[in-house]
Amino acid sequence: MVHAIPDCGFAQAYVISGADGLMVVDVGSIGAAMDVERFLAGRPDLSIEDVRFVTATHFHIDHIGGMGTFLEKCPPTTKILFSPLVGEYFHGKRKLSLIRSWFVGFMPASLWCSRYVRRFDHLRVESLSGIPLPGLRNLIKPPCPETRIRYFDLDLFPSRNPADGRRKCPQACPVGFGDWKVIETPGHTEDSLSFYNPVTRELICGDLVINTVKNGPGRLNTFCWSRKITKRTYDKLRTGLVPRILYPGHGYRIAHPQNALADVEVSRLFLRRRVCP
Repeated sequence: MVHAIPDCGFAQAYVISGADGLMVVDVGSIGAAMDVERFLAGRPDLSIEDVRFVTATHFHIDHIGGMGTFLEKCPPTTKILFSPLVGEYFHGKRKLSLIRSWFVGFMPASLWCSRYVRRFDHLRVESLSGIPLPGLRNLIKPPCPETRIRYFDLDLFPSRNPADGRRKCPQACPVGFGDWKVIETPGHTEDSLSFYNPVTRELICGDLVINTVKNGPGRLNTFCWSRKITKRTYDKLRTGLVPRILYPGHGYRIAHPQNALADVEVSRLFLRRRVCP
């Protein structure tokens, strides 16, 4: 079961509960870490002692800024899970991908998301890691000792495109937590991931799709590293998955009796014959 943490700052944090314990997704600020802790403390059926994994849909400051703070409250066996590309950021082998369309995509969404910043600690983060701007993107710091970090085994995916190092298409591999699968879904960032449960048909999609309208269909996020790859990822997910419920990185959940990806709005910016970049 997926629990959305209410009013936890710019990004939406989620707690996944199941027979294997708990997995927490996208703890985006120190305030969000406190909100997740309070949420678990207020539920007699859930406990922070049962948190097995803390993970993120992508390495942006509004999704990873409180992970280390939250991990400190978890049992010593709790691990942070990242895309292997994030490991390359940590060791200087790859730079955080730059984001385009700041004024078209970022400004409207950030103004809308600011309504969920209720306290000063929703703006506090542990470091400046995860800012996709020139210069600032080099300020990469792990949120905890690397002994507590694991990387998804994305070698289970088809081989990468040798021309650019990216994988050819989104494929699912086991998370190691119940029926949940992790899917490599580049576009918003190069390291973007989504989490899908084919049994309950729930998809946590990060910033691939955002939804600022309650009961709305959501829209493909124009604030991204590559519109071309974002559209390609969305098309493959739409034809390959059938989620009933979509949980975006920002905004309201999206429900549909057949496929919550089917009615997502796609901007004309994605439909131009020459999609750039």
